[in-house]
Amino acid sequence: MRALDGTDTDPAASTGRSSDAQRPEADAGGGRPPRGQGSKLRRLFSRLAADPDELQADELQAEIQASEAMPIGRCQDREQVCLVGTLRTVTFRPHAGVPALEAELWDGTGTVNVIWLGRRHIPGISPGRTIKLRGRITTLRGNRAIYNPIYELRASASD
Repeated sequence: MRALDGTDTDPAASTGRSSDAQRPEADAGGGRPPRGQGSKLRRLFSRLAADPDELQADELQAEIQASEAMPIGRCQDREQVCLVGTLRTVTFRPHAGVPALEAELWDGTGTVNVIWLGRRHIPGISPGRTIKLRGRITTLRGNRAIYNPIYELRASASD
Protein backbone atom coordinates (compact mmCIF):
# COMPACT_ATOMS: atom_id res chain seq x y z
CA MET A 1 0.00 0.00 0.00
CA ARG A 2 1.20 3.56 -0.61
CA ALA A 3 0.67 6.55 1.60
CA LEU A 4 -0.42 9.88 0.20
CA ASP A 5 3.22 11.01 -0.05
CA GLY A 6 4.08 7.98 -2.23
CA THR A 7 5.98 5.91 0.35
CA ASP A 8 5.24 2.24 0.99
CA THR A 9 3.21 1.59 4.16
CA ASP A 10 2.80 -2.19 3.76
CA PRO A 11 5.53 -4.00 5.75
CA ALA A 12 5.43 -6.94 3.34
CA ALA A 13 6.17 -4.61 0.44
CA SER A 14 9.36 -3.35 2.14
CA THR A 15 10.62 -6.93 2.67
CA GLY A 16 9.84 -7.90 -0.91
CA ARG A 17 7.20 -10.48 0.06
CA SER A 18 3.67 -10.43 -1.28
CA SER A 19 0.99 -9.60 1.30
CA ASP A 20 -1.25 -12.32 -0.26
CA ALA A 21 1.22 -15.00 0.82
CA GLN A 22 0.71 -14.03 4.46
CA ARG A 23 -3.07 -14.53 4.34
CA PRO A 24 -4.17 -18.16 4.76
CA GLU A 25 -7.39 -17.64 2.79
CA ALA A 26 -5.38 -16.63 -0.27
CA ASP A 27 -3.80 -20.09 -0.36
CA ALA A 28 -7.19 -21.84 -0.10
CA GLY A 29 -8.55 -21.11 -3.57
CA GLY A 30 -8.96 -17.36 -3.28
CA GLY A 31 -11.19 -17.47 -0.20
CA ARG A 32 -13.93 -19.43 -1.96
CA PRO A 33 -15.80 -22.23 -0.21
CA PRO A 34 -15.18 -25.78 -1.45
CA ARG A 35 -16.93 -26.69 -4.72
CA GLY A 36 -20.64 -27.37 -4.25
CA GLN A 37 -21.08 -25.34 -1.06
CA GLY A 38 -20.97 -22.02 -2.89
CA SER A 39 -23.76 -22.98 -5.24
CA LYS A 40 -25.92 -24.16 -2.32
CA LEU A 41 -25.33 -20.91 -0.48
CA ARG A 42 -25.97 -18.92 -3.63
CA ARG A 43 -29.30 -20.73 -4.15
CA LEU A 44 -30.27 -20.19 -0.52
CA PHE A 45 -29.51 -16.46 -0.68
CA SER A 46 -31.27 -16.07 -4.02
CA ARG A 47 -34.40 -17.79 -2.62
CA LEU A 48 -34.31 -15.56 0.47
CA ALA A 49 -33.97 -12.43 -1.64
CA ALA A 50 -36.43 -13.47 -4.37
CA ASP A 51 -39.92 -12.08 -4.82
CA PRO A 52 -42.58 -14.47 -3.39
CA ASP A 53 -44.40 -14.45 -6.75
CA GLU A 54 -41.21 -15.64 -8.48
CA LEU A 55 -40.82 -18.47 -5.98
CA GLN A 56 -44.44 -19.52 -6.41
CA ALA A 57 -44.08 -19.35 -10.20
CA ASP A 58 -41.04 -21.64 -10.02
CA GLU A 59 -42.94 -24.12 -7.84
CA LEU A 60 -45.92 -24.05 -10.22
CA GLN A 61 -43.65 -24.62 -13.23
CA ALA A 62 -42.24 -27.72 -11.54
CA GLU A 63 -45.78 -28.95 -10.81
CA ILE A 64 -46.84 -28.27 -14.41
CA GLN A 65 -44.01 -30.45 -15.71
CA ALA A 66 -44.72 -33.20 -13.17
CA SER A 67 -48.43 -33.36 -14.01
CA GLU A 68 -47.91 -33.13 -17.81
CA ALA A 69 -49.96 -29.94 -17.97
CA MET A 70 -49.43 -27.01 -20.34
CA PRO A 71 -48.29 -23.52 -19.28
CA ILE A 72 -51.04 -20.93 -19.79
CA GLY A 73 -48.66 -18.74 -21.80
CA ARG A 74 -48.35 -21.45 -24.50
CA CYS A 75 -52.09 -22.21 -24.88
CA GLN A 76 -53.69 -21.50 -28.24
CA ASP A 77 -57.28 -20.29 -28.69
CA ARG A 78 -59.92 -23.08 -28.99
CA GLU A 79 -57.49 -25.73 -27.84
CA GLN A 80 -58.28 -28.54 -25.37
CA VAL A 81 -55.88 -27.94 -22.46
CA CYS A 82 -54.81 -29.32 -19.10
CA LEU A 83 -53.68 -26.55 -16.71
CA VAL A 84 -52.28 -26.40 -13.19
CA GLY A 85 -52.21 -23.15 -11.25
CA THR A 86 -53.23 -21.14 -8.23
CA LEU A 87 -56.57 -19.37 -7.94
CA ARG A 88 -55.89 -15.71 -7.31
CA THR A 89 -59.45 -14.42 -7.11
CA VAL A 90 -62.86 -16.07 -6.83
CA THR A 91 -65.98 -13.97 -7.39
CA PHE A 92 -69.70 -14.51 -7.97
CA ARG A 93 -70.59 -12.66 -11.16
CA PRO A 94 -73.83 -13.45 -13.01
CA HIS A 95 -73.58 -13.71 -16.82
CA ALA A 96 -76.77 -12.71 -18.71
CA GLY A 97 -78.88 -13.44 -15.64
CA VAL A 98 -77.31 -16.86 -15.06
CA PRO A 99 -75.39 -17.37 -11.81
CA ALA A 100 -71.67 -17.84 -12.46
CA LEU A 101 -68.67 -18.44 -10.25
CA GLU A 102 -65.59 -16.85 -11.80
CA ALA A 103 -61.97 -17.41 -10.74
CA GLU A 104 -58.62 -16.21 -12.04
CA LEU A 105 -56.08 -19.03 -12.47
CA TRP A 106 -52.37 -18.09 -12.50
CA ASP A 107 -49.42 -20.39 -13.25
CA GLY A 108 -46.48 -17.99 -13.51
CA THR A 109 -46.70 -17.72 -17.31
CA GLY A 110 -50.12 -16.13 -17.56
CA THR A 111 -53.69 -16.01 -16.30
CA VAL A 112 -57.00 -17.43 -17.47
CA ASN A 113 -60.53 -16.81 -16.20
CA VAL A 114 -62.26 -20.00 -15.12
CA ILE A 115 -66.06 -19.74 -15.20
CA TRP A 116 -68.53 -22.23 -13.77
CA LEU A 117 -72.01 -21.35 -15.10
CA GLY A 118 -74.99 -22.07 -12.83
CA ARG A 119 -72.86 -22.16 -9.67
CA ARG A 120 -72.84 -19.69 -6.80
CA HIS A 121 -70.29 -21.57 -4.68
CA ILE A 122 -68.09 -24.66 -5.08
CA PRO A 123 -66.59 -26.18 -1.91
CA GLY A 124 -62.78 -26.04 -2.06
CA ILE A 125 -62.67 -23.33 -4.72
CA SER A 126 -61.12 -20.38 -2.89
CA PRO A 127 -58.29 -17.89 -3.43
CA GLY A 128 -54.84 -19.38 -2.91
CA ARG A 129 -55.97 -22.92 -3.77
CA THR A 130 -53.96 -24.89 -6.35
CA ILE A 131 -56.07 -26.78 -8.89
CA LYS A 132 -55.62 -28.86 -12.01
CA LEU A 133 -58.25 -28.44 -14.68
CA ARG A 134 -59.16 -29.62 -18.17
CA GLY A 135 -61.24 -27.75 -20.70
CA ARG A 136 -61.28 -25.78 -23.93
CA ILE A 137 -59.64 -22.37 -23.74
CA THR A 138 -61.19 -19.43 -25.58
CA THR A 139 -60.68 -15.69 -25.87
CA LEU A 140 -63.67 -13.54 -25.00
CA ARG A 141 -63.40 -9.73 -25.22
CA GLY A 142 -59.62 -9.98 -25.11
CA ASN A 143 -59.56 -12.21 -22.01
CA ARG A 144 -58.74 -15.91 -21.98
CA ALA A 145 -61.42 -18.08 -20.41
CA ILE A 146 -62.43 -21.68 -19.80
CA TYR A 147 -66.09 -22.48 -19.15
CA ASN A 148 -67.23 -25.34 -16.88
CA PRO A 149 -63.89 -27.18 -16.73
CA ILE A 150 -63.28 -30.57 -15.16
CA TYR A 151 -61.14 -29.83 -12.10
CA GLU A 152 -59.11 -31.52 -9.38
CA LEU A 153 -58.32 -29.82 -6.11
CA ARG A 154 -54.63 -30.10 -5.21
CA ALA A 155 -53.38 -30.47 -1.66
CA SER A 156 -52.55 -27.12 -0.14
CA ALA A 157 -49.91 -26.32 2.47
CA SER A 158 -52.58 -26.03 5.17
CA ASP A 159 -54.01 -29.53 4.47
